[in-house]
Amino acid sequence: MPAVAKGVGAAAALIAVITLLARLAGFGRNLVFARTVGTTCVGDTYVAANTVPNIIFEIVAGGALASLVVPMLSGAIASGDHERARRTASSLLTWTILILLPVSGLLALLARPLSQALLSSSSCSEAVELGARMLLVFAPQVVLYGVGIVLTGILQAHGRFAGPALAPLLSSVVVAVAYLLYRLSAGVPESVEELSTESELLLSVGTSVGVVVLAGVLLIPLRGTGLRLRPSLGFPVGVAPRVRRLAVAGIATLAAQQVAVVVAIRLANDGAPPGTQVLYLLAMTVFLLPWGALAVPLATSAFPQLAASYEHADEASYRATLRPTTGAVLIGCLVGSAAMISVAEPTARIFVQGTGVPDSELTTTRLAETIVAFAPGLAAYGLVALLTRALYARGLWKEPTWAVVGGWLLTVAADIGLAAALPDTSRGVALAAGHSIGVIVAGIALIFVTVHSAGRESLGGVARVGAAALVAATVATMAGRLLAEVWDGGAAIAAVTQVLGIGAVVVLVSGATMMVLARAATGAVLRGLRRPDPVQEEVQSTS
Repeated sequence: MPAVAKGVGAAAALIAVITLLARLAGFGRNLVFARTVGTTCVGDTYVAANTVPNIIFEIVAGGALASLVVPMLSGAIASGDHERARRTASSLLTWTILILLPVSGLLALLARPLSQALLSSSSCSEAVELGARMLLVFAPQVVLYGVGIVLTGILQAHGRFAGPALAPLLSSVVVAVAYLLYRLSAGVPESVEELSTESELLLSVGTSVGVVVLAGVLLIPLRGTGLRLRPSLGFPVGVAPRVRRLAVAGIATLAAQQVAVVVAIRLANDGAPPGTQVLYLLAMTVFLLPWGALAVPLATSAFPQLAASYEHADEASYRATLRPTTGAVLIGCLVGSAAMISVAEPTARIFVQGTGVPDSELTTTRLAETIVAFAPGLAAYGLVALLTRALYARGLWKEPTWAVVGGWLLTVAADIGLAAALPDTSRGVALAAGHSIGVIVAGIALIFVTVHSAGRESLGGVARVGAAALVAATVATMAGRLLAEVWDGGAAIAAVTQVLGIGAVVVLVSGATMMVLARAATGAVLRGLRRPDPVQEEVQSTS
């Protein structure tokens, strides 16, 4: 049997590099959005309308597909049963298209009432009409998202991570080009009524083309898996019951998340200053950058190994994969939180300064405060990404579902309460803080569920690593904020240098503090990520 010195760390490194580029492209896309469409009535309406297809997809199928594709395929692939993998993948893709096509049609039919529900309280006139027209163009995205997530799961189950990580990058480039063309066509319309049909279509059609690219490029690496997918409605024996259980779990958790998203959209447009929806989106983009670059690659690369280890009843391999991955997620995300807080103000200036929006200094302050309010939830959100996958890999669905659904429902309650308690000008802060509260509770709950189901050994040493990382992040935050106060001001270009410089200081201070507090534990995490994976060795020996 050939040795394969490729553990979670090696796969995660590849995913991290490409995902970081993709997240930077997404960050750049939203930066272009901020400096082209901007914090305007058109911007708020576009963000609200463009969120709807994703919400509907996640509620109907997104959570189900994300939770079940990899576990359903990893065992068959690891044991060399390619026919079983082909039949399972074919059925998943067929059912996805059959379910989501009518959903897309229904979204188009209900475009007007949905727009009315989201935007009727907006202070922007004609927002409901513009939102309805955009929803007609955005409706096909629902099917495309479904196809994309199934193809992504198939590729990840085969250990092919580059294509799924690269697809968002290409999509972001396409959408950013659409924003630029829109700006060249429309300028900065002061109201929705000033928007021409040509400019509107550049914005809406260009965005949907980006989703076509997101799904379509995955067909290229799919050929390398050797699977020949055919339309099929029947699953292999024993697969359908697991599909149903994990589908229920995925639908419930993502439905709860999308309820939180809908509430946030509604509150951002309910009496808050114009542009609040865009500010919330931009702050969320900053939040998702370290999450996507640090937590997602680790969770994604570990998922197939966790599923295959459990399928082979290899608890030792399962725990040896989960333990260091959890430690790495905590270290990376806590340092990411420190960086977010430290660079919030110059990051906000990158988005806002020079865009021509009224009261740019006030807008910059509001955006920076919203970014800071998101930061405390980063590590917990990273745990949600990893531990839900770890529990789905064990075939568990009730326990992680209750943990995550509870967290999102708490987010809804916190959003409503904080929106009522804080001034309207702080609505973005209220929504971001509510998000942090909810995901922190969900992350803690998932830790207890994981220990109960997989044993204390599965997270052995993680508490020590996490505590040291929290102290390191606190020290780094103080250093970063101090530097940010001294090194303040300047145009948007200068702010880029400040973000990079302050971010580097945060990383260095965090690393030095970790070496003082937990050198051995940190080393154990790094060694665990480099551990050769026995399941992957078996895949290599049977291929």
